[in-house]
Parts: sequence; structure tokens; C-alpha cells
Amino acid sequence: MQPGADPRTLRQPMAAGMVPTMAPGMMPAMGLLAHQAMAPGQMGMACGPHSPYGLTGMDMLRGLNAIEVQEQANFMQEFTAMIGLEIEMANKYRVLDQAGNQLYYAVERTSCCKRQLQQGCCHDCAPWEVDVLYTPPGEANQLFLAMRRPCQLTCCCINRPVADVIDQTTNQKIGSFRDPCTCCSLKFHIRDASDNDVLLVDGGCCCCQPGIWCPLPCGPCAEVVFDVKDMTHHGKIAEVKKRVPSCCTWLFAPDVDNYHVSFGEVSNPQWKAILLALTIFMDFRYFNTNRNNEEARQAWRQ
Repeated sequence: MQPGADPRTLRQPMAAGMVPTMAPGMMPAMGLLAHQAMAPGQMGMACGPHSPYGLTGMDMLRGLNAIEVQEQANFMQEFTAMIGLEIEMANKYRVLDQAGNQLYYAVERTSCCKRQLQQGCCHDCAPWEVDVLYTPPGEANQLFLAMRRPCQLTCCCINRPVADVIDQTTNQKIGSFRDPCTCCSLKFHIRDASDNDVLLVDGGCCCCQPGIWCPLPCGPCAEVVFDVKDMTHHGKIAEVKKRVPSCCTWLFAPDVDNYHVSFGEVSNPQWKAILLALTIFMDFRYFNTNRNNEEARQAWRQ
């Protein structure tokens, strides 16, 4: 990705059955296998650099108008949270197309000890690592993206959290995102490979979105909407929407959420990949608190 690249290029609708072609200059996937992070239901056989449909992970994103990111509940974490002794387990996410087909699978790689720093006063300083796999149906998983947020001292507006997004087929950084210091609002800056601000993800004022401070499984509290804006033209070009999955999930796994990412005017697959990565980053930063754990701890104190 070139510095200053404009993600707002017009999309041409694909004809039925048409296979997207690789963009000029794009390097092919290396066909690397990810045996240590096999997505559920995927085969572990060896494969070449492309799926039988001739698509790499970036090619597949090029043809998608929207994706669904579904966080997976972990029984051990939810059980320990209910007794007030929550153990942070590795987060996992399924990424689906609009037809419900799993195309990507994200797995947290942060070590067990470092994961426990994600709770409490060290939350802003805690590191995390996530790998995103491309999981074409019937084929072996392929390394696709890596997200790396190193441990760093963060205090209020000083040294705010930054995470890099790396294309694992080329080992090149394609962009990053930053969580700036704001007052009563949730905003994220998306940057290109040279750390130039390109997009702004704006959740607006927290008071205007009750789903931020009082998430519920129904009504206006069930959703939180983030507008993705071009920082040059200041217009909305995409949208990320957080949703409470169901009543059962809200009761027994309140830290589990689903996200709908509508790419809108964004057609560059690398920017789409960064938006996918940002969605997971948002979940880590602000929607990973387990209400059951806090209530159980309060009960222990009484």
C-alpha cells in the first residue's frame, strides 16, 4: 500500500460466478499452513498458494461487500467469571460472508500470563497478538494477517495504544490503528503503512449510544454503530456495527459480541483487511469486560 492511498475507489459489481483477479503488483499467498491454529471444521491437508477457485485471502476480500465477525465463547473463562475468578483465555473469532460461510478465523496468540494483564488497571498497557487465517472451504488454513500490539506504558493521553497489521504472505506491514485519547466518545485512527492517518472510526458521543454503557439483547441498547470516515473528505464510507448476539449469550457470556462490517465505498482489499483487524482490536479494547465476573466479586466482598 502506498502512503496516502485513497481507500474510496469505486467498486464494480461482480457478475454471478465471476472470479476476482489479482491486483497488479500483489504478491501471491505463500500457501503457508497454520496447523497450530486449525479453525473448526477445516481440513488439514496441504495445498498450493491458492484455493481451487484461484483466490488468495486478499482476493476473497476484494469480492466482499460486508462480513460478520462472531466472537466465540470459552466455557472455562465464562465459568471462572461466574465465581469471580475469571481466567482470560485466548479469544477466537469466526469471520463469515453474508451467506454465512466461514472464510477467515482469528486466534489470539498472547501468552497466558500476558493475557491476565488485560484485566484491571494494566488494561491499557497489556500486549496482545492475533493471527487471522484464511480458511477456504475444504482446504488447509493459510496464514493471512497478524496483529501485534506490544506491551507499553500508557497513561491517559500519553503513549496511546497502537497495533500494527501485517500481511503474513509478504511479512510486510500494511497499516496500523491507534486508540486516541478522547472525552466521552470512542474513536480510532486507521493509518497506512507509513503511519499516515487515513480513516477515522467514530462511535460518536457515548451518551448518544446506550449500547456502550448499558448493553442489552434488545432495543437500541443491543447495537453500537461506528461510522468509518475518510479523514481527507470527511465523509462516511463504511460502517462497523456491534451487536449483542442473543439473550442467552447476554446472560451467560456477556463479554461475547458479534460485529457486522459493511465496507461501503472501500474496495481496496488491504483497507478491508485493516477494517477487519480493527474490529477485533475494538473488541479487545472496549467490549471484553465480563459483567458476571464483576458481580461475583462484589458478592464475595459482602
